[in-house]
Amino acid sequence: MATTPNQLTDLRKVFYQCRLGRDDLDRLFAMACEGIETPDVKISTVAGSTRYWDSSLADLFSLVQSQASEPDDGWSNLSLEAKTSGGERLVSIVIDTERTEFNVSGSDAVWAYGQSARLENFLSKRGAVTQSPRYETKVSLAFISFFLLLGASALFVDSGEDTVAECVRKAHKAKEDAFIVNSIIGVLMALGLGGAIIQILKRRALRAQLRVNSTIPSGGWWFRLSANERIAAIGIPIAILAAIGALMSGFSDVLGK
Repeated sequence: MATTPNQLTDLRKVFYQCRLGRDDLDRLFAMACEGIETPDVKISTVAGSTRYWDSSLADLFSLVQSQASEPDDGWSNLSLEAKTSGGERLVSIVIDTERTEFNVSGSDAVWAYGQSARLENFLSKRGAVTQSPRYETKVSLAFISFFLLLGASALFVDSGEDTVAECVRKAHKAKEDAFIVNSIIGVLMALGLGGAIIQILKRRALRAQLRVNSTIPSGGWWFRLSANERIAAIGIPIAILAAIGALMSGFSDVLGK
């Protein structure tokens, strides 16, 4: 495509939840430089109040490790800028613990759109989404809380003042229906609590990650959890079910008296 003087195609996109390990970063940066002849490359990070930069990720990592107190896997930001000497083609990528942003600029619109599509496809395969997940999480937790409140209200609802005879009649009726009532309440509370735990664990597993010296496990969200998180995912629901069972048993004993 013919180029137009003093005019560049400029494309910018922002993504959330990108999970990028060292091998992903190497491939992403190599892809960003493709199509740029003899690119001027600058990869940088800010550790504390100091910015470090070098021409490759490996060299930058060695530099930071030797001069900063940043832990191996504790990097919170990373950026790349690759461009031609005359600025006809430029790719910049900025990564932090919340989002990943890239900007593709070039006098050749075909190259700019193609490069943008390739980068977007690469990030999408590593969990990238275009909307911040924090609002989705709030809506999901609000929906789950409904089940918890519904189950809890069934336990503590006050029917008002009754006569002794009415109380005795209701107690006998409640004793007859105890199994059904307890089962419904238990299911509602189990759905709420279990859903909340799964939601929290899933969000944690799918959160944005930046690892400059290790890889990120592949597979579903369960496989991305640490060993301790998996143990908690199994142990906590069991404890919750036991607590609900004890609560239902105590509730039944009270009604039966």
